[in-house]
Amino acid sequence: MRSSSARDILLAHAIETAAPNEALPDAAHCATITHDTLHAIGSPNTKGGSASHAQFLNFMEQRAQRIIAASQLPEDVRQVWKQVPGIARWVPLAVLVGALVFGFCLHRFTDPHRVDLLAPSLLGIVLWNLLVYLWMLVSWVRSLLRSGRTAPVVLRPANASSAPVDAVGGWRGKLRARMPVAGGGGLRRMALAFERNWWLLSARARHAQWLLWLHLGAAMMAVGALASLWATGLTNEYQVGWESTFLSASMVQQLLNGIFAPVQWLLGAAPWSLADIESLRGWVSNSVTAPAVAERMAHLSRGQQWVIAYTALLGLLVIAPRLLCALWQGLRLAWLNRHVQLPFTQPYFQNLQRDFGGLAVTLHVLPYSFEITPERRKTLDAWIATQYGAGAHLVIEPALAYGAKLPSAASVAGKGADAAAVLLINMAATPEAEIHGELLQTARERWGQNAAIWLWTPDFAERNTGAPKRVQERRELWGEFVRNAGLVAVWVP
Repeated sequence: MRSSSARDILLAHAIETAAPNEALPDAAHCATITHDTLHAIGSPNTKGGSASHAQFLNFMEQRAQRIIAASQLPEDVRQVWKQVPGIARWVPLAVLVGALVFGFCLHRFTDPHRVDLLAPSLLGIVLWNLLVYLWMLVSWVRSLLRSGRTAPVVLRPANASSAPVDAVGGWRGKLRARMPVAGGGGLRRMALAFERNWWLLSARARHAQWLLWLHLGAAMMAVGALASLWATGLTNEYQVGWESTFLSASMVQQLLNGIFAPVQWLLGAAPWSLADIESLRGWVSNSVTAPAVAERMAHLSRGQQWVIAYTALLGLLVIAPRLLCALWQGLRLAWLNRHVQLPFTQPYFQNLQRDFGGLAVTLHVLPYSFEITPERRKTLDAWIATQYGAGAHLVIEPALAYGAKLPSAASVAGKGADAAAVLLINMAATPEAEIHGELLQTARERWGQNAAIWLWTPDFAERNTGAPKRVQERRELWGEFVRNAGLVAVWVP
């Protein structure tokens, strides 16, 4: 799904979950819009497959556009919807120009009239980029090891408490600057929830965008240093050589041959000998003849040879790899903007799926270490009706004893395409890594990272009616425990 379509759907989600407001369509109006949209797109293909999924996406997109059109949103809120948050237009230009100027000045001020074999301005750029490549490799390996453990995005309703929203500072501060107070309290909260949800949903694309410009900036820094190297050589005669208090000629030989190995391989040249390095100890004139790096450079002076050698070195180890990384991130950014993944397992989208397909979802609830009494069943039925719609069918599986393993029969497989497995845990229990941790890990391995984990709250809340802080602490404890397992907790009711 394209990012523009996903933003429309997220805004519709914020409108439907916002507190009642005369500028927003009510639940009855939204139900009418759903009916009209289904009538407009015709009979859906309920047999599954990519065609059915594409139809469902089209249904959600058209429905979201109709809900937005039926809303009387102020202009400042509409601007929040239309203007996608991201890097300011001047930032990429500032990054490129700043990196170019920094690289130019770095070499200009450190080695103004010399080609230093151990030039800190040039070797520093190379070594820094090699460290970055190593860090990228380590990060890539870590991402492979942690594949599938990232907690899914949780869309926050617009009428939810503002405390968790306040915890996200960056996007909220930007939004406050973009939207004045004139938008009104309820509509402002709706816009905040919409932007917060989009900020979380577009995190991967935003990360790729930053990496794109950082790679281009690193390449421009190397270009700036080379520009200074060549520009200075037009009006000055370089002195070539090296000097060091602590490094011997043999150590310099090994260092330079190690760093310049890609250039020597490209030019088909043999490594520098100890005699070559010894002849350049101190500073010699540019015009003095020296052993060539390769036969094709035999007619060049010392300074020209080393200028070309450093140009090839930065081109091979910095400019070319950084441009390739920038190209990869640009392609990745374009792909992510065209394939935004919405959390379809959440109740809002499950309800739309039920309306679209004409089939009610069947929820197989597996209680853990507590029984579902008729009173609890009544509470569950009422809560599920508000979350999944009146057509949702609830099946209570036999309760698991404390410490028991998750049975294979509880898997969604074999229960029908419209079935969803749910693990119901009583919040009154204290989470234990050996018991509950293993249970959640099994649920995640069996049902995936979108496994439904419900936490039953009434029992603990009723026993602590006079201690709301204790209830909140228990909620935070369980929420963090489930998040650490790579899952999302849903509080019932």
